[in-house]
Amino acid sequence: MIFCCLTVDVVAQDAHFSQFYASPLTMNPATAGTYKGTFRISTIYRDQWRSALEKPLTTFAVSGDVNFDLKYHKNSAPDKVALGITFFGDRVSLLDYNTNEVVLTGAYHKVLNAKTKQYIGIGVQGGVFQKSVNYEFLTFQDQYNSIDGYTLGTAENLPVNNRAYADISLGLYYTIAPSKSSNFHIGLGYFHANKPNISYYNSPDIINENLIKTDILDPKWSLHAGFSFKSTDRLAIEPRVNALVQGSYNEVNLGTSFKYKIDPQAAKYLLIGPYIRGVKNYDKFALESLIVMAGFEINNFILGFSYDQNIGSLIKDRRSLSSFEFSLIYIGEHHNEDNFCPQF
Repeated sequence: MIFCCLTVDVVAQDAHFSQFYASPLTMNPATAGTYKGTFRISTIYRDQWRSALEKPLTTFAVSGDVNFDLKYHKNSAPDKVALGITFFGDRVSLLDYNTNEVVLTGAYHKVLNAKTKQYIGIGVQGGVFQKSVNYEFLTFQDQYNSIDGYTLGTAENLPVNNRAYADISLGLYYTIAPSKSSNFHIGLGYFHANKPNISYYNSPDIINENLIKTDILDPKWSLHAGFSFKSTDRLAIEPRVNALVQGSYNEVNLGTSFKYKIDPQAAKYLLIGPYIRGVKNYDKFALESLIVMAGFEINNFILGFSYDQNIGSLIKDRRSLSSFEFSLIYIGEHHNEDNFCPQF
């Protein structure tokens, strides 16, 4: 039902992850501090289209965040304050086109009801991202020698190939645990709120009035929600959804993870589940990928793997357009099994 509601004008322009929940600070700044423990380290790596390209597309992120209790009254439940930092990278090796970003995150979570662990939070993220391209890997029309290749020099007036931009993002987050066996969360992230001009030609050194010097990076909305409930003492079901909207590009990721407790006497779990991705291709919405995810949760570590298989109707050789992701999360002082926010 959620999937059907979100398929109307709901594909993202920024790089994305299939395991969106394993990189929480790139999904929503307000997810900082949403875990049981004192600190969290999250890493994720995506390898895309390796069998189809000479050099695959790669994306990675490393995040760390800590949270502190903020107690105003002796007998009241504490609010939470969280601080985090994220390193993000995206590589198009075929063109040596690289994106790097470093952002700091701050979040505040206000307790609404201590009994049901009900919180509402807000997050702010700010930093710098940098884009660079190697012109040696680019060819232009005037380089064609009319015989056998692009061997001539180019008359293109190329700008500086390395630029940096400020980036500001915001987020909201709400969670509640109505019972010991269930919890729910929903959040909304708003990225690139300052709408940076990422044109390489946006420089006073470029005096050609005929060149377009504006290329605004559209803000991106990230809506996510998840529900976790224990169907038995050893099995929990965790459906999740993440919808991304950026300009005219829209995407929906939807699926369910099954969390099975391997050892009744220890915190060891097997995680597995199917997911699907839908995107807006040209003028219509269609399924783009089937995703299989598997992983393990052992004490403070959560290890995840995922494999994407493209099923787009516009692709002839579908077997070649596949992607692989690996993620690892470590949560310090993770003493009990109740998750403030579903992990993995």
